[in-house]
Parts: sequence; C-alpha cells; structure tokens
Amino acid sequence: MEELLQFANLASSQEWFATLKALSVKIGYSRILFGLKGSSTADNTQAQIHSDYPGTWRKSYDDNGYAAIDPIVKHCLSSNRPLIWHREDFQKQPHAHFFEEAALHGVDRGLALPLHGVNGQAGMLCLQYADDARHAEQEMLRSLPMATLLRDFALEGAIRLCAANEPIAVRLTNREREVLQWSAAGKTTWEIAMIHSCTTAAIDFHFKNIRRKFQVTSRQAAMVKAIQQRLINP
Repeated sequence: MEELLQFANLASSQEWFATLKALSVKIGYSRILFGLKGSSTADNTQAQIHSDYPGTWRKSYDDNGYAAIDPIVKHCLSSNRPLIWHREDFQKQPHAHFFEEAALHGVDRGLALPLHGVNGQAGMLCLQYADDARHAEQEMLRSLPMATLLRDFALEGAIRLCAANEPIAVRLTNREREVLQWSAAGKTTWEIAMIHSCTTAAIDFHFKNIRRKFQVTSRQAAMVKAIQQRLINP
C-alpha cells in the first residue's frame, strides 16, 4: 500500500509511468499499456497512450486502425470487469488476423483492466504476463486483486497529473501530420493534393479532422497547437 500511495506525489508523467512499470513487474508482468481518453464515446485517436509494448506493434496497430476492431478495447469501454485473454479465444475474422499479428510481436495473452474516471474518462490498463505460458492464466488470476489496486491508484494519479500539468495530447495520423506540415510550409490545398496524388476534397477532409481534434476553427490555429505539442516543425 505504501508503494501504491506514491502515485499521489509524483510530479511528472515520466515518474508516473516508471512507478506503474516497476509495480507491474513486481506482480509478474513484463509489459504494460495504459490508454485513457476523455469519455467512452471520444475518438480513439484522442486517447493518451503510455506503453512499453514493441514499437513495431504499436505502429502497425495505429496505422491499421486496429482500435476499431480490437475486442479488448470494446470490452474495456463498455464493462467494469477485468478480462484475462489469449489469442486462442478469438479465432473468427476479423479478430483472428489481428491477434495472430499481435502474437508475432510477442503480445499473445494478458490481463485487461477497464479504466473509468470520476469525470467520465474511459480507457484500459493492459498487462502482459512475463513468465511460463503454461501457468499464465492461473498466475494472472492470483495477481488480480493487486493488479486492480494498481489500476485504481495509477488512474487517480494519471488524472491528477493531466489536470495539473499536461493537457491530453492530440494524436494525429501520419497523413494528417504530413498535411499539416505541408500547410505550415505554405502549401495550398491544391498543392498538397498534388504532392499526395489525391483530390482537394481528401485534403479538406483531413483538415476537417485536424480542426476537430484540436477543437479549433482554422488551419492556422491547428498549426500553432501542433507546433506547441511538437507534432510538426515550425
């Protein structure tokens, strides 16, 4: 309990994640992913993600929009129950391909704990078990009470830090970032469309999504916020 109480005194997200990682390792888990967004209905691209999952898997997950079909995400946004999962539990398409690809990156089983904050925040804490796969489910069940406590203290700490120091970061797709970077370089909609071999309507669609994510009404305001968050270069 004394170690869990550390979350109330941490001054940065880096310290928070290091504490979450250390305590998850202590109860038997090798990798973690903590994702939180403002509400269960908010766009998944707006979630704040802290993870030490393999970078290649995280990139593939984002590039392919897997959050839209991930049944673990769906469960955690609609339930309070913990979920112990294995890829063999999901043999039907489109889940089978998704979980087989995850397994190729070493992510084939784990414990998922839903996150539900007092102000409507929603997300999940995913823990990947570290040791012998033959006993993984039994050990995850054994760790569940401590993992649930860890989830609750980590969530409270994350919300406190977000409110005190760090606005929830906007997450842009690779194409949205490229479009905004070209706009910051002075390119017109038509010029950006020519660069990307697409229609001006497609570029306008990307800018509409960009403005929505930043909650602004102009490209210029979006560019300022993107530069402030170091998503593009000035």
